[in-house]
Amino acid sequence: MNIPGILISVLSATVSACNPQTPSPPYQPPKPSTMQEINQFAGTIEQIGSRVKRLDLADELFAETSFRDIYENPQAYLASASAIIARHGVSAHHKKIIGYAMQQLPPEQFVMFVTAMTESVEQGTTDMETLETTVFTPLNWGRQSLIGHYQQPIVQALLARLLAMPQLSSVNRHYIRDDILTGKARQDFLDYRDMIGRPVYE
Repeated sequence: MNIPGILISVLSATVSACNPQTPSPPYQPPKPSTMQEINQFAGTIEQIGSRVKRLDLADELFAETSFRDIYENPQAYLASASAIIARHGVSAHHKKIIGYAMQQLPPEQFVMFVTAMTESVEQGTTDMETLETTVFTPLNWGRQSLIGHYQQPIVQALLARLLAMPQLSSVNRHYIRDDILTGKARQDFLDYRDMIGRPVYE
């Protein structure tokens, strides 16, 4: 697997945060964002989106300082991100950038964010591809909270909700059932971290 150089440096700086066995900080609901904060965040995402056209090339996203700032401190932007995800008129491209930027959220907050996006899909303001892009990122992205904490009740409830969605692709439906819920995906993540020389210590 070809791992983007910039992403490797981010992983190196956040290795302890990516450890599925490291206890997460106590959960705290995000502070409500003011309209000014929401609009400022939306403007930042629009600027990133105007410069980054290929979201499958992680190096391009991580070349953006503003994207790295959000990615490394996503809790500070969670309320604004959730508000924008619920908006009509925000492009799928911009919502996918937000989804990638939230990958370092601790498990409880990531479940909250994905739940907000799921509700947005159900309400018709976000497309299913954006949700699946956010939930099923490659193993070199973020904490991998859902596969790392698949046994937690809040994660299992979210996965069950995703499985109940008729729009969910057959590929990802099988991935949830056969890989995530069996623990195979978690083991794949641990093996991947060993492969790149960033082992997760259990």
